[in-house]
Amino acid sequence: MKNRISFLFALGLFLSLTPAMGQQVPKSTGSKVSQQDAQDALNFHNKVRKDVGTPPLEWSPEIAKYAQAWADHLANDKGCQMEHRPNDGEWKRIYGENIFWGSGASYNAKDASDSWYSEIKDYKHEVLNNSNWYAAGHYTQMVWRNTTKVGIGQATCPNGATIIVGNYDPPGNYLGEKAY
Repeated sequence: MKNRISFLFALGLFLSLTPAMGQQVPKSTGSKVSQQDAQDALNFHNKVRKDVGTPPLEWSPEIAKYAQAWADHLANDKGCQMEHRPNDGEWKRIYGENIFWGSGASYNAKDASDSWYSEIKDYKHEVLNNSNWYAAGHYTQMVWRNTTKVGIGQATCPNGATIIVGNYDPPGNYLGEKAY
């Protein structure tokens, strides 16, 4: 009986320390995003997904590594320009993708997530088409019903600006469909 009570106490303590919105981000995030910043961004994603009834995301170190590679490429090889991965070639896009650029302050993955979320005002829960997806595409990718994993990378440009890339698996934003 004593061992059972100890086990239940330990289980309760573990559950109380585990983030309420989903899984714990591993210590090694797969990118330059710190574990705490990754956890904050993941928790935020899962809160806004819960608000619309889509299942929580899991943090993927593999996807974060992929996002980090593109963030580094944009910061160092593309002159700090925001640009999505191409549809083919060496840097071919295989995941959904959100990109954030900021300058003049310190930015992190949660700040980028807040920026992407701000597009909620432009999403009218309509089927995505050529005229409405652009205004809310970052937000709809965050809450896309079939997406299950996210990874985020960040890089500092030579001029001090910050590039943050979020990648999502499976991708969303399919024309002719609703996000949720």
